[in-house]
Amino acid sequence: MVITMVECIFCKKSNNIVKSGFRYNQTGKKQKYLCKSCNRLFVPNDGFWKMKTKPELIAEAISCKKRGMSYKEVSDHFKEYDKAKRCPTTIFNWVNKYGSKLKIFNNKQKPELSGKINIDEFVVNIKKRSALDG
Repeated sequence: MVITMVECIFCKKSNNIVKSGFRYNQTGKKQKYLCKSCNRLFVPNDGFWKMKTKPELIAEAISCKKRGMSYKEVSDHFKEYDKAKRCPTTIFNWVNKYGSKLKIFNNKQKPELSGKINIDEFVVNIKKRSALDG
């Protein structure tokens, strides 16, 4: 079981916080909390604070841009598949806002290798070198 500590966005305390229903809007359902210290309701910041678009759609736009599509092509892609009608400027703003954060996150990821790497039809065995091998 994973327990996440929620901190009140108003008084910055993490004790005396209880769940208090859900908030529904265009982006979906989000958990609301009640801080019994300051007696206020809040929804914690999940990285998409005050965004009116679903996070999945923003991530897909950034992914399309990363694959080499222009902002206009990404906009047309969304219109073509009835996902959303967003102008190229909006997609540009998403890429500027979240693209650098995703790049930093991706750079922190380090793969755990088991000793074998499968590359198409080839299998390569990798031996660990000791400090004496040079």
